[in-house]
Amino acid sequence: MHTLLVMLLGFSCSAQGGQETGSGSTEMPGSFFDAISSGRVKALFRYSGQYRDSNLHILQDSSGPDIADVKIQQYSAAGGFIGYETAAWQNITFGATVYAAAPIGHNPDIRRGLGGLYEAEGGQDSYAALGELYASYQNKGHLLRVGRQEMPGYRMVSLSNIRFSPITHSGIVYENRVFEKLGFNLGYITKMKERNATRFIGMARGARLQVSSGGKQIIRGNYSSADYDDTGYIGDSKEMAMVGVTFRHDNFSLEGWDYYIRGFVNSVYLLGQYDFGPAGRDTRFTLAAQYTRQQAIGDKIAGNVDTWHYGISLRGYTAGFSYFANYNELAYNENSYDGGTLFVRWGTPQMFNSFQVQDSELAGTRSFGVGLQYDFGHDGLIPGVVMRWRWGDFDLPDKLRFTDARQDRREATFDLRYSFSQARGFGIFTNLQGFSIQFRLAYNNYRTDYDFEAYRDLHGYDFQSVTRDFVDARLYLDYIF
Repeated sequence: MHTLLVMLLGFSCSAQGGQETGSGSTEMPGSFFDAISSGRVKALFRYSGQYRDSNLHILQDSSGPDIADVKIQQYSAAGGFIGYETAAWQNITFGATVYAAAPIGHNPDIRRGLGGLYEAEGGQDSYAALGELYASYQNKGHLLRVGRQEMPGYRMVSLSNIRFSPITHSGIVYENRVFEKLGFNLGYITKMKERNATRFIGMARGARLQVSSGGKQIIRGNYSSADYDDTGYIGDSKEMAMVGVTFRHDNFSLEGWDYYIRGFVNSVYLLGQYDFGPAGRDTRFTLAAQYTRQQAIGDKIAGNVDTWHYGISLRGYTAGFSYFANYNELAYNENSYDGGTLFVRWGTPQMFNSFQVQDSELAGTRSFGVGLQYDFGHDGLIPGVVMRWRWGDFDLPDKLRFTDARQDRREATFDLRYSFSQARGFGIFTNLQGFSIQFRLAYNNYRTDYDFEAYRDLHGYDFQSVTRDFVDARLYLDYIF
């Protein structure tokens, strides 16, 4: 890993030096070699530490059978990315980015998910991956990009950059911005690389399909057992076709997206927003609504999939303050995969109430959330400081007769971020140039007054993994250039 970091730093210095050489080169302006030497370096160096005093969680199951009473999940690591994109030559650019991370200190390797650098099996080894390698053509109205790339703006296909590396995808995308108010997006995505992974996998495998978990049958309906083993889906690699349309006019915007994976699932996502507020005042509001529909198609490798989700959100902004109130509801359908749970693993979950514990896509979840954020630099009070508080009530299906019963919970999170380079006008998750520090403290309160033994006697398997209340503390130190 040390050798790798030295190589990356050397690449960064040579690229920056190339910029200086290119600016003074005798090559004709606009030549191919001038474009190569006059590109730009992008880099993120991050330290992240997390401590969570929780028992098992449904999304962070144990990797061993004898640790049900182990409460600690923690990791401490440093990493980030470094990349280079050439300047434009005949409107064409080329780019590549390497993502890497290494553990620091003691990280227990008996916990999945939050317990390790990897998102499965508690892996703690250093890793490095070539997450981007692309060629791009762009003019005033068109963008065409081919290869491995970050895809930040396609809603259900996006970065989900909450650890050391974002989700990146491989394929071809086209964006049309010829019309001022109307945009078109097309994509054919062949594979994806999960956040802290080293290899790309098919889009169906990226959905993390399983036949059963903890004795509960997750797939509902007909499917081919040859597509699965104990690790999950092992069938044919599946590609995703994507279409998106965006419309913006004055204070109104509307987006429609369709994601089609042959033989698996078709997903439709809609988002509408309207901005309004008192004329001439530093106050405005946004009313937003969202809707998702997922249905099985073709061979139905995940059995029957038939589910939906909707949400409404009211957000306000005034004098450095921003605040919101959200409501989300998901279908509960015991004839659908995992009771109607949505597939969201290709990017950032789009639910308005996707907070610290990102399980808002689980079947039957009804959630209400509120939040308040204040920019202390707005009036020069404490330049560079942003603070946010959020609270959510997550009502999950929990009746004894429900096959897909889960625990209700409430969550409160507190975020504090300081930027050394920007005094005001940024949010908690904005990519800030220069050095920034973010601290988060979250508390999750799980309802535990269920008759778990009666549930097991009726259904023949446990009430998933029973989770107790926990406190989660996280620290991010980021330097971006």
